[in-house]
Amino acid sequence: MLRKYVLGIVAICFCLLLLQQPSAGATGADGFMDIPWGTARGAVAARMAELRFPQDPESNVQRDIYEGMFAGRKAYLTFRFINNVLYSGGALFVDTYRSYGDGGNGIIDAYFREFEQQLTAKYGKPSKHPYDPALFWEVQDQGVKIFVKLGKNYPAKGGDNGRVFVNYDNLTFYEKEKQRSINKDL
Repeated sequence: MLRKYVLGIVAICFCLLLLQQPSAGATGADGFMDIPWGTARGAVAARMAELRFPQDPESNVQRDIYEGMFAGRKAYLTFRFINNVLYSGGALFVDTYRSYGDGGNGIIDAYFREFEQQLTAKYGKPSKHPYDPALFWEVQDQGVKIFVKLGKNYPAKGGDNGRVFVNYDNLTFYEKEKQRSINKDL
């Protein structure tokens, strides 16, 4: 009887694992999408493959781009590297990309307000720079300085894409790696 009970529990757990959708994880002072700052580029690629997030052909030497999920929304995920290790991550929300016309502007505004509320709840009141439709947060956590930018662009007539994006830069890590690179090169 006990054996059947244990097998039943194991079967339920297995089914729950199979039904899980891959999704983005925690983001902040420790890393981007549960990937720690300083992770090697190859390890980031392996994690994205594990999540079944395909690499976008627009990836290049400066950044790797994947299609996946972030904060419950479909997004193009961007990972930036210095000295071949992760220092920055961002999400460009697919539903806002290539949104044309008045309907597109409404989608962009709705996404922007939603993420503004979520980021404000997590990090507090943002600062806003004059003449810039972006909001900025500078977060200090455990000696780590994170710069968070939430921005939007409206589509321009003639084909420029609209977008809402959020980006996280680990400034502490970036400056350390930049100095390490300078010292190594000189």
